[in-house]
Order: sequence, then C-alpha cells, then structure tokens
Amino acid sequence: LLRPLAVVNPYAEQLAFADSRTRTRRDHEKYLTLIDSITLLYQYQRDIKTIDRDGQVIEYVEATLDDIALANQLAHDILGHSLDELGHSLDELQPPTRQLLQHLHTLVANRIKAENLRQNEVRFTRRDIREVTGLSNSQVSIHLDRLVELEYIYAHHGKNGQRYVYELVFDGELTNEQPQLIGLIDVEQLKKGRQLRL
Repeated sequence: LLRPLAVVNPYAEQLAFADSRTRTRRDHEKYLTLIDSITLLYQYQRDIKTIDRDGQVIEYVEATLDDIALANQLAHDILGHSLDELGHSLDELQPPTRQLLQHLHTLVANRIKAENLRQNEVRFTRRDIREVTGLSNSQVSIHLDRLVELEYIYAHHGKNGQRYVYELVFDGELTNEQPQLIGLIDVEQLKKGRQLRL
C-alpha cells in the first residue's frame, strides 16, 4: 500500500548521535533509516512534494519533528543499551561511582540552565568535581577514571600542557534501568530553534 517515495530529512544536519564508538557509528545509519521508515509509513498524512533533478521529477515526503520524536522513542528499545556499549548497567557501578555520576549529572544540568548551553558544550574539571562533591583528589581520580573508562564521561585533552577538561556523555535517566540510547537530540530543542527562526 505504500508508494516507493524518496524521504528528505530537513533536520538531518541538526541531529545528534553519539558516534565516538564503533557500535554507535554503525547504529547511526540505522537511526537515520528508522526516521525515514517512520516518515514513509505516514506518507498518506503528508504532502507529497516534487523536485526536478536533471529532467527527472522525483516525488518525496519530508520527515517531521514528530517522526524524529517517535524514532528517538523507538531507538531506545531497538538500538538502546544499558547505558554503554560494554554491556554494563548502573547496577554494575560501585555505589560511590554511581553517586559521582549523579553529582555530575546535576552539575551539568545546572550549567545548562544557568548558561543556556547544550550538554555537549559543558566542560568541567577535577577541581569542579571536588568542589561539588566534597571528595578528595584521590577519590575523584578513582571514580572519575572509572566513568571515563566506561565512556559515561569523555576526557578532552588540555591544550599546551593544560589540565584535562571533561564532558558528560551519558544523557540517559539515572533511575531508568531499561535500555537507553544516549546522545540523541532533544526534539524540544529542535522545536525551539525552529520557532526562533520563524
């Protein structure tokens, strides 16, 4: 019943996807295909548009923000994992390491709100962590290194011999033990950006 229409995703360049690891790079194409499939499925609820390419008329439908929101929801179940590609879950984190992750989640959320940043723009240092948590330098080292190893946190090399700064990669729900696919863009951010342009 579906026509073999082309699908155009006008939001493709704005979509975020964690691609720092081999598995997530492979999953990226699956994620984009999931959006295309949803759009194609709803083709009869969409305007069919045309474009002329070298004298050939191509019919297509455009992906919507609702399609992306549904794809994000489905991606957690289809492509999701228990918080990282190594097969670990929050239950496998030692309580102090998990508690540090919670502190970092709060630290980043506060910076996002106060400075109007996206999560991937927030950077913090070991000193920031010590100030927020009250942990000693050795305690921070142990648990932060564990989070970096498990790829919840990404360590950015400092320039010209400067200290490391860190980025919180994990953007799932700390209380959710269901499979989660981290790094997907918040569709609400796309909607706000679209409203600003209008």
